[in-house]
Amino acid sequence: MAKKLWKDVTEDEKMKMKQFVINNPPNTPLTPEYAASYLGVSTATLQKMRCEDTNGIAFFKPRPRCVVYYKRDLDDYLTDEPAYHCTAQYA
Repeated sequence: MAKKLWKDVTEDEKMKMKQFVINNPPNTPLTPEYAASYLGVSTATLQKMRCEDTNGIAFFKPRPRCVVYYKRDLDDYLTDEPAYHCTAQYA
C-alpha cells in the first residue's frame, strides 16, 4: 500500500499520532509523520527544516531516504532549546 500524502491524513489520524507520541518515553524513535503531528506542522515543514534550517530539530538518518526523530529532541525544540543540525552534515 502506498504511503498517504500528509494532506490526505485526517485530523483524527493526526490526533491519534500526537497522542501516541505524548504517551511514550523520550527515547522513542518517530517517523516524520508522527513528529509533524506532535509539533503541529506539516511533513513538508520538517523536510524544509532538515534541509535549510541550521537551528532545526535533531534527526537521525539510519540509511538513505529514512529519517528518524526522537521525542526528546522534539521536546527540546518545543522548549526553546534548539538543536543545531541540518542535512548538510550528512553529505
